[in-house]
Amino acid sequence: MASARLAIERVLHAHKPYPAFAIDRHWNVVVSNGALPQLYEGCSSELLRQPVNAVRLILHPLGMGPRIVNYAEWRAHTVAVLRQQLEARPDPVIQALLTEVTAYPAPAGSVGPASHDGPQRYATPLQIATRLGTVCFLNTNTIFGTPTDVTLSELSLEMLFPADEHAVAIVRSMVDEQAAGLLVERV
Repeated sequence: MASARLAIERVLHAHKPYPAFAIDRHWNVVVSNGALPQLYEGCSSELLRQPVNAVRLILHPLGMGPRIVNYAEWRAHTVAVLRQQLEARPDPVIQALLTEVTAYPAPAGSVGPASHDGPQRYATPLQIATRLGTVCFLNTNTIFGTPTDVTLSELSLEMLFPADEHAVAIVRSMVDEQAAGLLVERV
């Protein structure tokens, strides 16, 4: 497992400056590249305490939820993924997470599902309002195809990619801000 963990950490590091993290089957972050701590500004310290649950952090009203511009669309995407996971393998922890997420109130002013133009046509983007502007990411999920270790079989890599040039520019500003020491890293 040590060599697999080293490989995962190398992939996550190579993905910087864009966020990437490895999650277990319950969506708990096992390791992260720590990119763009500005995305977590305003999140409850409780949600940032280990183990950080990626689904909860993004959708919770005290997490990133109020800043997810396409909250209804992203929550629908997340609920569909959790339901698929339950169909493939019943799990009381995932069932509880699904129940919790569906009970979260939609933030005031959240936008309904987008049209099927642009990147939305092929994937559900994650649109996050930040103090530097709205950044739009597409996510990929990578699993190990032929793991021989049960622990490794339950890990997947989540990597966020900028969906447009505006996102690239905002990320560049965030990286410059970090480099100038204007931000204390939290995640």
